[in-house]
Amino acid sequence: MSVLDQLVDTPREFLDAWPAGPVLYPRHLDKLAAMFNRDAARRIVADPALRPVELGMVHRGAPAAIPPDADHRTHTLVLNGLHLTWPPLREAARVLSSELGHPVTANAYLTPPNSEGYGPHWDTHHVLLAQVEGAKHWHLHPPIVDDPLDRHRWTAVGFTPEQLADVHTNAIPVTLRAGEVLFIPRGWVHYGHTTDAPSAHITFGVQLLTRHWVLQQVLDAAAERPELRAALPPGLSGHPVESIVEDTRTAVLAFLAELDPVQAGAPIHRRQQLAVLGVTS
Repeated sequence: MSVLDQLVDTPREFLDAWPAGPVLYPRHLDKLAAMFNRDAARRIVADPALRPVELGMVHRGAPAAIPPDADHRTHTLVLNGLHLTWPPLREAARVLSSELGHPVTANAYLTPPNSEGYGPHWDTHHVLLAQVEGAKHWHLHPPIVDDPLDRHRWTAVGFTPEQLADVHTNAIPVTLRAGEVLFIPRGWVHYGHTTDAPSAHITFGVQLLTRHWVLQQVLDAAAERPELRAALPPGLSGHPVESIVEDTRTAVLAFLAELDPVQAGAPIHRRQQLAVLGVTS
């Protein structure tokens, strides 16, 4: 059974190209809630065998040192890594990973009424937010950093005061209701809050493989070239770095000119398949 069909109403179009901006998809609450709901959260909190690697409470965006509680009146319950421990989401993430060709993770958040979650931030992966209870009001703003990698996390890059003011002034409001799914592309700034009812949603994170990732795999194969394994000269501290960079560039360009895409692509395809299965190499 397709999981993508349960999350978006245009799966063929979705598989042709990633949406350029946020998209709201009306879906079926019963199918979304079958993957995770508040009763599931209560079971997970009560059973150590089902608990994910990151389970805790958050208040106003900061961790709170109180026991996990699926029905807390003022704090948000955060369950990160449910694709590893909660069977319905483990299966959903497995199938969705296979459909998209990229690794997928699953987290869940239970937010009490009249509460804010995390402040403005962006992710370095695409997200599909599946609302399974209540509603959440989101504010979305175009990227500060286009197509961010892990090194471009918002915690590392941050906002200037002017950027943050622009986010608060010009963010696009979107209300995500139970039975709906919101796609947010990586890099888009977002933050949310509830009103007078509690909220529960699943976050599917598409951990994107990128051209930068392909380049890393290709350059790793350059280790088979003796000239690229050669040691740098002695007296390196006083050696002109420009000449070293130029020599290395010449060797790399020669390597790339002789690169066979079919031969080089085979191990990259194997690593992509392993990544989808959650195996790192």
